[in-house]
Amino acid sequence: MQRKKILVVLTGGTICSSVNAEGIRYSDAKNVEIISAFYRNYPEYCDKIQFDSVMPLDILSENMTLDSWNILLRFFRSDVNRNAYNGVIVLHGTDTLAYTSSLLSLALAGFEIPVCMVSAQLPLSFAETNGHDNFRAAVELIMNGIAPNVYAVYRNSDGEMYLHYGATLLQCGNYSQDFFSREAVIIDMEHPARAEGRAFETQELLLDRMSDLTPCVLQIMPYVGLRYDGICLDGVRAIVHGTYHSQSVCVERKNGEGEYASSSVLYLLDRCREREIPVFLAPCSPQAFFYESTGDAIAHGACCMNGMTSEMAYVKTLVGCALGLEGVLLREFLDSDVNFERRNDGV
Repeated sequence: MQRKKILVVLTGGTICSSVNAEGIRYSDAKNVEIISAFYRNYPEYCDKIQFDSVMPLDILSENMTLDSWNILLRFFRSDVNRNAYNGVIVLHGTDTLAYTSSLLSLALAGFEIPVCMVSAQLPLSFAETNGHDNFRAAVELIMNGIAPNVYAVYRNSDGEMYLHYGATLLQCGNYSQDFFSREAVIIDMEHPARAEGRAFETQELLLDRMSDLTPCVLQIMPYVGLRYDGICLDGVRAIVHGTYHSQSVCVERKNGEGEYASSSVLYLLDRCREREIPVFLAPCSPQAFFYESTGDAIAHGACCMNGMTSEMAYVKTLVGCALGLEGVLLREFLDSDVNFERRNDGV
């Protein structure tokens, strides 16, 4: 039987970290032993799987930057022979996992083989780590021919192994080490072949058309006391503005009438109109105008983005700019269905 081949991409993070004498964790991807540990724990796979590993990055994921993302994208564009492998496993830290998963879900839509994002809540040297089990689950999914897509595989604190679509993965909440997504499914590790996944909806590979990502998109999250007069708009091509849970934002006036101060999103919209910078509210459905505050912002020129996570909204806008889109074309791209991130009206 011909051995299946899996490419393991090391980028750093807790799953690739070591611990020094003082107990400080640091990224140490070049010394990670997850593959040798897998062969030790599951010797029956030694003759069935060949792993190749490569290390384009070696950083804690909280240190992820656009430059690092560009390195990763260039690697997938130029250095991955898709015909040589049955799948790819990306070892990545948890802090920015949802952002990178969203990015790869867009850039790699149309990739011919599955890509599994694998993280750990503790270094691999810790007995309580879920890293080894997460890696094994990804291997099993690829071995059983899961459909080409970008996935995140992660065991939560409830002991269940979850399969997430990278396009809908949410960041861990504060004081939590668990991941959630809208369409997460539990993987039965006794019968992993039942987790079939879904194939990419598109054959077009945006990665081949994208230029490098640039810091041209500003993401703003609402909070009480936010002021817009101190925000620098130099070099900004688009703004993704978060909303409160009712898809509302502060406008600081009633019934669409009266003056407003720098704490009103209307103030920001005025500044952006002068510079022809689009402002996208995310998440924000077309029905959100029923709140007079959100309706005032929409009437003032804010655009709605709905059906995707805030991580995806930001990343998709970055990708749209990297594709050279602006104006109506950018709006159409942000409203398009790309790799399942907009399956219904809610997130």
